[in-house]
Amino acid sequence: MPPPHARGSVEGLLADLRTGTWRPTPLEVRVAGLLLTSVAGDGLLTSRRIRAALWEGAVTMVHDNEGRFARTLAGLVPVLDDPRLTAPGILDTAGELVAAVAAAGG
Repeated sequence: MPPPHARGSVEGLLADLRTGTWRPTPLEVRVAGLLLTSVAGDGLLTSRRIRAALWEGAVTMVHDNEGRFARTLAGLVPVLDDPRLTAPGILDTAGELVAAVAAAGG
């Protein structure tokens, strides 16, 4: 089972984005776009790709917008590093969140 905070964080942020309670910053939109580009070949959101995206956002992304997107992505890393923690649906929901954040800038 994935850590409950990872699933809750992804689902909560996606819900807040959809209701307009949370809006991504331009940097968060850019990082989500980079993640979408990185998964274009195989469609897999991996811990390595998330680490690279978080590196792009650096310190600013952790502080801007209360750091929710950065914390949510970082919470997925241990889940993606250990297949035993990956429950059905978490990767699809995380991919949906990344796509929605990327689309929010356009």
